[in-house]
Amino acid sequence: MIEKLVAIILPMYNEELSVPALRSMFERGIPLPQGCDYRIIIINDGSSDATLQKVMEWAKRDSRVTILSHTENKGLGQAILTGFYEAVRMNSTYIVTMDADATRPGGLIGALVQALLEGAEIAIASRFVKGGEQKGVPSFRRLLNFGARKYYRLVFPLAGVSDYTVNFRAYRAELIKSAFDKVDGPLLASGSFTTVAELLLKLATLCRKISEVPMVLQYDRKKSRSKLGIAASALDSIKLCMLPKEKCPLGKGLRIS
Repeated sequence: MIEKLVAIILPMYNEELSVPALRSMFERGIPLPQGCDYRIIIINDGSSDATLQKVMEWAKRDSRVTILSHTENKGLGQAILTGFYEAVRMNSTYIVTMDADATRPGGLIGALVQALLEGAEIAIASRFVKGGEQKGVPSFRRLLNFGARKYYRLVFPLAGVSDYTVNFRAYRAELIKSAFDKVDGPLLASGSFTTVAELLLKLATLCRKISEVPMVLQYDRKKSRSKLGIAASALDSIKLCMLPKEKCPLGKGLRIS
């Protein structure tokens, strides 16, 4: 009997080259804590390549896979929101988001869920804690990651949070449902990859405990083209500074482990 359902959200935009490796990773098995099972929610965000065809072939062979498709590319934020709504509709206990480029270790999903079982409301797969690492990341992208990390830690200093911009996280579903009701305006307004940091900052105002687990990012396995829009992400990062003080996750009694 399934006691706790884990919904794994995979936003995809032109990921046809990554789907085979991603599918193989899940078919090898995802270790989860006892009493947990999972479902995969794929959001095809208006892909123009063969992504939809490949994930439909996957879904035919795996009843755990659900596919939702946007008719046009709406961006990462809207893809995540679509996944959240479906995960809530499924009555999920926990929700995991991760990139679909097969560079994140699927075996880490169990560790993220375990962190939630131990009391965290958000669990982050961090590249920057002891045991974490980035393999095969180009020098220019490393520089961008370093700059983004310094920027967010300076402007939004969440004690103990080292990785603000990684999409590989686990959330309690109750936290996401609470955010739909309590966050003023849209939960995600950014149209760029800054949406990942925006989500963390807004949810941090509603939760008491965030945990990080070390992740080894294997960027050298990436087959699809990067979709990072540097200018748009930089502009959206600046816009986050305009959040009203009472909506910023500062002085909220946030406890980090």
